[in-house]
Amino acid sequence: MSAPVPIDGTIYSFRTSPLSEFAPPVVHRYGALKVLGSDKRFVVVAALDTTWRSPPSLADVSCCRVLRLTRFAHQGRPAVWGVNVEWWTLSDLLEMIPLGATRLEEEEVQFAVNTLDLLPGSSFSTMRAVNHAVEGEWRWANDREALIAEQKQVEAKAAAKRAAQEERYKTRLKGLTWEQLLAETPFERWVSSPPFPDAEFTQKARVVIHDTCIVLRELGQRPRKSDVRKVLKGCVEWFNNADELAGGVIETEEREDIYGVLEEIAHVARQKSLVDEIDAWRTW
Repeated sequence: MSAPVPIDGTIYSFRTSPLSEFAPPVVHRYGALKVLGSDKRFVVVAALDTTWRSPPSLADVSCCRVLRLTRFAHQGRPAVWGVNVEWWTLSDLLEMIPLGATRLEEEEVQFAVNTLDLLPGSSFSTMRAVNHAVEGEWRWANDREALIAEQKQVEAKAAAKRAAQEERYKTRLKGLTWEQLLAETPFERWVSSPPFPDAEFTQKARVVIHDTCIVLRELGQRPRKSDVRKVLKGCVEWFNNADELAGGVIETEEREDIYGVLEEIAHVARQKSLVDEIDAWRTW
């Protein structure tokens, strides 16, 4: 759920989180971000250039500047992003706390103007980009060899995933239809609880998936991307609410299964690129 858009100049502290599953699982560093501007579409945020061992105060961050990205292929680009207003949520960063507001420097105002005007070089992401910037730059400066090794593991896993997806496309997705999806039982392996959600949750999830397929099928052979996005996002939000009410039953295996089904649905709807947006919609 999105949060109210803050006033320009508001600064938040947060605890950084691991960059990947291959990084140390617990991080005891804190960073800060500053809101540079907003309009009806975007909130422009900047990661600040200092980390702390404990949550900073407003006085601690008063002299910080916008972080510059130098790790890997970065060449000093400012760590500034436009975040879709609908994706402005405090839950994307750990222990995110508003510290107060400070005045905006001339450079910061220009960053916001450039981003809101969609000028070349502007970047757009979710709030998680701020964490990756702060934690990534600290690791690059202080733990570079380990960070490079972890990145190789991330790339190797991504390559294996791409190969598996290509094979899956050849063997299943290429000829998949709404009729086939509706004839199948989603989440077939969710039969024992624990480790999987209980029978009531599972049955409702199956109904939601089938209902989503039916609604999308009714949109026709070539539905508009915006229409498919609305339906698919509604499905994800059902899982968000159901997971919260059930006390957080969607874990790694369930998450992978849900992603797999949503990928298939997006593919049959001829809008497979929407799968890349699911992370911004989900809370599980």
